[in-house]
Amino acid sequence: MIGTPDPISNLRPVKYYIPPNESAEEKEWRESCIKVDQFNEEFWHHNNTLFVKAKADYEAQLIEKGEEVTAEALSVFYKDFLNKAYGRQMEYNRTWWKMNIAQLYPGFKAAIRSLKSKNDTTVSQVKGNGFWEKSFES
Repeated sequence: MIGTPDPISNLRPVKYYIPPNESAEEKEWRESCIKVDQFNEEFWHHNNTLFVKAKADYEAQLIEKGEEVTAEALSVFYKDFLNKAYGRQMEYNRTWWKMNIAQLYPGFKAAIRSLKSKNDTTVSQVKGNGFWEKSFES
């Protein structure tokens, strides 16, 4: 389930469905997704908090100098903020890519497990039983 955007991070929280017969592989994959989501939430919450504070400080400096807060004046701030945040953004990107690549193996294992259980004749084929057949009605 997808929620409304967080007012600070601007990210929409995801609530992952947990099937009643979740396998270890499916649980590992779901937990890795949650870990990446938490990482994103923390980073963007922190980054956007820094941005809002820095922007307010910059606007206050402009007003103190008797200058008008215009789009052109703010473009100087935006460029400066991005230049200062470059290292932090690059570290975020590197970490995010590593985490997403690390999700491939657990996701692959969960998909294979799901396919095997669908082919298993002893497993009852109840709606929502398979990993990819998710029901958010609860």
